[in-house]
Amino acid sequence: MQAVHAGHRRSLLTASALVGALGATALLPAAAASAAPATNPAATNPAARYAGKSVAIGQDMVAVLRNDPGAGGPEAWIRAVSPHWRQGDAYMYRVLDMLDGSHGTGKERGLSLSLVGAKGSAPALRVTSAKNGTHTFPLPKAGTPDARGCTIIDETSIGAGTVAVLSNGPKGPSAFFKNEGDGTRVGGVVDRAHPELPKSAGFLASIIDPNGSAPKLLTNLEGGGHPAGTTPFPAPGCVK
Repeated sequence: MQAVHAGHRRSLLTASALVGALGATALLPAAAASAAPATNPAATNPAARYAGKSVAIGQDMVAVLRNDPGAGGPEAWIRAVSPHWRQGDAYMYRVLDMLDGSHGTGKERGLSLSLVGAKGSAPALRVTSAKNGTHTFPLPKAGTPDARGCTIIDETSIGAGTVAVLSNGPKGPSAFFKNEGDGTRVGGVVDRAHPELPKSAGFLASIIDPNGSAPKLLTNLEGGGHPAGTTPFPAPGCVK
């Protein structure tokens, strides 16, 4: 972590690291919670302050890209993830750096990072490595759900070496499943349009109350009279 703006950035990164340690639905201090934008504050997940559009940038890292004028402006949160991370997986893990209008450059794991155009209408993250050259990742357009961290993604083990990746946002709850060891995706996807896996998936998974305010995922990977388990979906980060 670089020393530039150490006091301000340390408080942000410490709070975000706490979210990573406790899970995407962990509660943050009141100051962080108040920064999360929403039309219905009571329905806001405080983790939305650290959510956004996630992109893989290499070296087992992702950049979570935000562009919310009401909560920090253009930002790129650089986080460490597991080697088998894939697009759509949870990303609320260890923070390595955060780039914004006052701290626009950094170096992590051999990559040079730069937040360009932070004061313009098309900010982007520029990532340069000696091996792969330079790649540019546009930040989401201000005012969109990605830019405001509306969709919250969480992961939970549901037994038999399987992880459920749960998300909840403006389009409602959704979940897919992957092998806990190598990240291979299994089963299929459940969402509002298809709230239950077909029998061909090989295990039970369905969304309880997919159109309600507190949906849950019902799963049973063992069958044979074994009781099913339920897992609540994370609260969405904002409400339309």
